[in-house]
Amino acid sequence: MSLRPSSSVNAGSYRPDIDGLRALAVLAVVLFHIGVPGFGGGFVGVDIFFVISGFLISGLLRQELISQGRIDFKAFYARRFRRLGPALLLMVCVVLLLSYFVLLPDDQNKLGREIRGVALLSANLHFLQHAFDYFNSASDLTVMLHTWSLAVEEQYYLAWPFIMWGLYRLNGRQPHKVARSLPPLLWLIFVASLAYCLWLSYHETPRAFYLMPTRAWEFAAGALLAITPLPAGWKAHAGVASGTGLLLLLGSVLGLNETMVFPGVIVLLPVLGSVLFLLGGQLNADNAVSRLAARRPWTDIGILSYGFYLWHWPLLALGRYWGLGERSLPRDLLLGGVLALLLSWLSYRYVEQPIRQKKLRAFTATKATLWSGFGMIVGMWLLGNVAMFLLPRAPWSGHQALLQAKGDAMVMHGNCAMPKDGLPLSPVAQCVEGQRNGPVRLLAWGDSHTDHLMPLYETLAQQQHIAILRRVYHGCPPLPDVTPVGEGKLRTWCTNFSRAVRDELPQLKQQGVSGVLMNVRWSGYAALNKPGENSIAVLAAGQNGMPDSVWDKQVGMAPLDRATSLAVLQQALQRNAAYLQQLGLKLVLVLPEPEMQRSPPECVIRLGAAACNVSRQQAEAERADVVAMLRKVASQAPNVRVWDGFDHFCDATTCYASQNGHIRYQDKNHITASMARSMAADFKPVFDWALQPLAKP
Repeated sequence: MSLRPSSSVNAGSYRPDIDGLRALAVLAVVLFHIGVPGFGGGFVGVDIFFVISGFLISGLLRQELISQGRIDFKAFYARRFRRLGPALLLMVCVVLLLSYFVLLPDDQNKLGREIRGVALLSANLHFLQHAFDYFNSASDLTVMLHTWSLAVEEQYYLAWPFIMWGLYRLNGRQPHKVARSLPPLLWLIFVASLAYCLWLSYHETPRAFYLMPTRAWEFAAGALLAITPLPAGWKAHAGVASGTGLLLLLGSVLGLNETMVFPGVIVLLPVLGSVLFLLGGQLNADNAVSRLAARRPWTDIGILSYGFYLWHWPLLALGRYWGLGERSLPRDLLLGGVLALLLSWLSYRYVEQPIRQKKLRAFTATKATLWSGFGMIVGMWLLGNVAMFLLPRAPWSGHQALLQAKGDAMVMHGNCAMPKDGLPLSPVAQCVEGQRNGPVRLLAWGDSHTDHLMPLYETLAQQQHIAILRRVYHGCPPLPDVTPVGEGKLRTWCTNFSRAVRDELPQLKQQGVSGVLMNVRWSGYAALNKPGENSIAVLAAGQNGMPDSVWDKQVGMAPLDRATSLAVLQQALQRNAAYLQQLGLKLVLVLPEPEMQRSPPECVIRLGAAACNVSRQQAEAERADVVAMLRKVASQAPNVRVWDGFDHFCDATTCYASQNGHIRYQDKNHITASMARSMAADFKPVFDWALQPLAKP
């Protein structure tokens, strides 16, 4: 089939150079996501799309408003449904089918939540709420992450046509007045949105990235070009404008990278480049740069750009998920490049074009299209519920061995919550383990690594007929004097939770608690740089829980670098130990267990046990600075002891993910309940020590 503009496009107004620009945008995004070297700034392709959208749609709306004295909102949204809905629904259906065989139940549930966000045009808000850093490698496995940009665009167009219509009414329905007042309104949107974007970029980066109000200025930039009359004398400069724009775009794609604050100031480069490129074609479509962009294969790729964008990311994410979270350039090129492009052509040929040309009855009349669009929204939302609730209840038989390995975890009693803001603490009765009706003698305080040792603690507690109070918040260090920082967010809930536990300690001491057991993934709060990890650092917290120092930096850069974070952690832990000593409480610090490079359940089942082990030398090196910190704290505090279970995992040369057919880890850094219980006898002496009263100095 020959690719050509849809029949819904007026042949006289069609600009093939814009399809060429779309090709640049989608290729930049796809090559960046695949990880092709040299395309570190390819993420700006989305910004190019925003400018193109503002240019085309605002121009059409203005023309309709001035020529007809109205905006046909029903027809407008019917066109949006025809353009976007069917291909999107098809992609969701295929992804849902693939996910049954690729994703595990917990991740199917997450996918379902993402699909519901897509259906409700709120995917950007979903990913913002769940603290996804778009540029973090952990996002590689987030199947619907790319739909954030579709949500931003549709949120904009839920408002902009009505704003234009309101302006028309305020101007007494006089077209010439609208033509004069529309540019100032767009300039106001442009300036206000850009200012908000820049401010948030250096204070709450994810909000600047995901929110529609911080992206509205990009649509406004394209709209301003579409509605502003151009002087006739500028035609001679068309080639310069297009050429400069192309250079700015190529420079952005090839020169920017994900370590820079984005959007930030640098987003001005691709937006300005897009405007200049479009300006050149507007002045004279026959300039050399526009003619180049208007040639095949660029126009063919541009026409397929929507489908190409839709398909490439889910295929990459599912492929990487099956590939143990690792990137593979040949595989990713095949899935995100070749296969995605093929699927985009099939979608264009057999879904998009027949519907846009109104060959299907459900999409012929405007009213029928709107009802079909509503049906697609409801259907997609229901598909999200299928992924959330039905698929996990009937997992694929090929996942049984994997689920059995991952299911080797302790089920906690009660309803011991981790509240969103860190407060309030759950009642003690809901957070005890061990001999639950026995006296509470120990406090297990920490993050998810405390939880993975709870089977060990429970075993010993039941032997001693005592209860252990569990105060755990995943992703939070048990230190009242620090605030974790990552993904552009201050994790103030961590500080709130830790301070509440600290305030509880005197009462716990009076009630018979004698010691604290603390197993924490300290390295995870010290700018850990590992594939698939959310990089988090810590800053000293002030009286109000907010950092005493500035934090508008990327994790990995001072003061959010590893050395500074470890120093802050050490000082805060020393203060915590001193406070515990003042109360007469002991503290057991568990040294870090070795971490695996691949998630052992998936790795052992798919690649064999030998492919999943790590060398002892590597595992020791990864934890060396944390071990030194913890030993130093213990050496300076008489109420602190350390315990190291490292040798339970490693011999002289190798740390084993699995041994004698038993997988030891739930994932890369969380051990199984069986593995935790196997270390109980070795841990017993320090456990018994923590139960004894602290000797007075």
